[in-house]
Amino acid sequence: MAEEPVDPVLEEIEKMEFYCVLFIVMLFFFVMAACNEKFKPKCGHQTSFTIILGVIVALFLWLAFGEDRVEIYKFKQDFFFDFLLPPIILNSGYNMRRKKFFQNIGNVAIFGLGVTFVCFALYSALSYLAI
Repeated sequence: MAEEPVDPVLEEIEKMEFYCVLFIVMLFFFVMAACNEKFKPKCGHQTSFTIILGVIVALFLWLAFGEDRVEIYKFKQDFFFDFLLPPIILNSGYNMRRKKFFQNIGNVAIFGLGVTFVCFALYSALSYLAI
């Protein structure tokens, strides 16, 4: 069976829908981080609230559109590592407690420097063996 031609306008609308939903979920994550910082709830974390929102949004989209738009919401590694991970890391670093960071400087150094050197040695050795 031949595939049906894809309408470029519909494809652009689906992309914009994806980016809008993604932006709303990311904005919710940062708002919940600020709320957690201000109100300090006894249970829950901004990540858990964002996962719950993501499940609700996914359920709503699935009920509204069915299987038609599943493909545009599939996980894309390149998009995640290029666009989503940097603001999450920036937010985590910005909200880091200095006192806790310096109390754990040994662990930070071990994981930061030590694992970097181990990966460097491992990749170098494997690259050398592959040649």
